This record gives sequence, structure tokens and C-alpha cells, in this order.
Amino acid sequence: MISQLNLITIVGAVALSALASASPTSTSTEATATQLSMELSPQCNYTLIKTKTLGVDPSFWKKFFTHLIPFAGSSRSKMQFILFKRDFADCGRELLIDNKENLKNSGFDARHPTRIVIHGWMSQSKGSHIRKVKNAYLSLTQPGLNGEPPRYEDFNVIVCDWSKISTNVNYFGVANMVEDMGFLLADLVRYLHLNADLHYDDVYVIGHSLGAQIAGSAGKQIQPFRFNTIYALDPAGPKFRDQTDEYRIDASDATYVESIQTSVSLGFEQPVGHATFYPNYGKNQKKCYVYGCSHKRAHDYFMESLISPAGFWGPRAERQANGTWILFLSDGEFRMGGEPSVPKNGTFYVKTYAKPPYAMGHRWQTEPDPEEDDENSTDE
Repeated sequence: MISQLNLITIVGAVALSALASASPTSTSTEATATQLSMELSPQCNYTLIKTKTLGVDPSFWKKFFTHLIPFAGSSRSKMQFILFKRDFADCGRELLIDNKENLKNSGFDARHPTRIVIHGWMSQSKGSHIRKVKNAYLSLTQPGLNGEPPRYEDFNVIVCDWSKISTNVNYFGVANMVEDMGFLLADLVRYLHLNADLHYDDVYVIGHSLGAQIAGSAGKQIQPFRFNTIYALDPAGPKFRDQTDEYRIDASDATYVESIQTSVSLGFEQPVGHATFYPNYGKNQKKCYVYGCSHKRAHDYFMESLISPAGFWGPRAERQANGTWILFLSDGEFRMGGEPSVPKNGTFYVKTYAKPPYAMGHRWQTEPDPEEDDENSTDE
């Protein structure tokens, strides 16, 4: 039986191997064009496009190798906040706490909804998942394909980069820093409230894995105020499963907490928050044959939920003690994710396609069951 610590070590090795073997040709044409525009623009301080050398990202490895020594120093500088808006969708601007001149010139506008995105362990802001979520939100400020008016005037999309901490292969050491990272995020939101008229009810926090735990910690530390919504994307399970609600994400951390749970080894099996969605029963995802794939798939589903015309829909559901599920079809269908959030309570089942676009919309009842058409997926 593999111990939890050994399991995390294996996952770290797998993650590092995947990073090292990444091909420089995998960068899309769009990303390449965006990166070129970054290089030509003297105004661009931050981009979420990776700069690769021999197929790897030097910035990631620089941070990774600093962790060959134990954690040291203050955590105050360990999280950066990068703002993106419609007018600078690719060239982010760093927000600095207690620097009013920086805030004045940042372009932050409290009249627009604020969406805060947090990556997980062994990750950084310069990752395709974070970039896709940011781009999905900002795409809602553009006219539709058939000339439909934009759904939103603009967003304040703030990407939290805590890769100075998250790139440590010692998962449990990183997990012990969640409360510190939550403090820094709560401090930023409080600063924006006091100095830029930010309304707490305009704030959604979207966190993946340990990022979801950071979102929950920030929600606790910002009380008696409340974020409007926390979207917890497969919140990290190891270390947190046996904790009380005081030390892990739960429904009290925002006015509405919705979790999308896609794996059982790296995530949670029990419900988290007001509403918990279990895509494909939440155990393993279709066409996921590499360890960790199902864990990351929550990001893909959420990103697509923001822009999909079909959307992710499913009924209330209940897992029995023997592992079987009961679907309450007579209660109707409920949407997973999306913008804006739609509060609901309970546990829900969602079926997806095996490849993008994943959303089935209201057709899910007519499609083959995921457990029947993808028996070889990794049990994670």
C-alpha cells in the first residue's frame, strides 16, 4: 500500500517529468503571436505566455531549484497579483499593496466585476490553464460571433502567482503555507475595498487544488465580510480531508461556494461547499490515462462553462455507502460553473464528452454512460 507521502512524491516526479519533456512546438500560433506583441510593447510588464528554452520554462526551474533548501524568510513577497482587463488582456499589470500611485495607474475599476484566479501546487501563473480561464472571462467583453453585443462591459481579472512557494516538490510543506497565502489574498481584497471602492459582493475567487484551499483561507480571514462566490476546482484533498471546516475550504468561506470535484486521490470524495458537482461521478475523467489528468480536468470544465453555449447540466445526485449513485431526475437540471454563478444547494452529477468541447448541455441523458464508454480511464 503506497503511503500518502510516497504518493505525493510520485505525483511530484510525474509533474516534473511532464514539464521537462514539454515540446517548444506545442505553443500555439495564437500564443506565439501574443508573445511577439509582448516583446514589441514596452508597456507589457507581465504576460502569462511561457518563454521556453530547449523545451522547458527557465522561470519555473529557477523557482523550483530555490527549494532545494528549506523554506526561509518572510512570506509577504511570496504572492504577486497581476491585473488583466479588456484593454490589456495580454499585458498584465502588477497590483502592489500600500502603493496608491500604483493602484491609480493600474486600471483597476470597481465598477466592473472582479474575478481572482489562483493556481495550484507545482504550477504558476504562466500555465495554459490559468491563461485559458483569464481569456474566457475577458472574451465575455467582446461581441459575439454573430454580432451579438458583449455580455459584460469589462472585468478585473486578477491572477495570483504564488509560484515562489508552490514550486516546492514538498507538497506538505507547501500545504502548510496555505493560511499565509490566504492572508496575503485577503489583504489585497481589503486594500482594494478601502482604496478603490471594491465591493466584496463583486468578487469571485476561482482556485484549483491548493489554490482552492487558499481561496477558502482568504474567505475565512476576510470575515465578517464575504466574497460573493468561490469556485473550488478539485480542491486539494491530501492533508485537508481529515481537517475540520476551520482548516479547509467549506461553505462558510463565501456567500456561495461551488466545488467541481474530478478526482478522488488528489481531491475530495465528500461534498465541499454549498453545491458540489461530480463530473462523470467525480472518480476519474474520460480519456484520462496519465496520473493527475483528472485533477487538472476541473480547470478545463470550468473554463468551458464560462463560454459554452451548451453548458454543463445535471441532476441532483447522491452517492450510496456501497459506491453506487442515485440520480434524482425529477428535480430538474442544474448548471455547473458559468458566469454569473447561480447559487444552489446539494450534490449534483454531470456527464461530459471525452474531449473538448466537453459540455453536453441538455443532451446528457441521451448519451452513453461515461462508465460504459471509457472503462480504461485511470482510477484517480
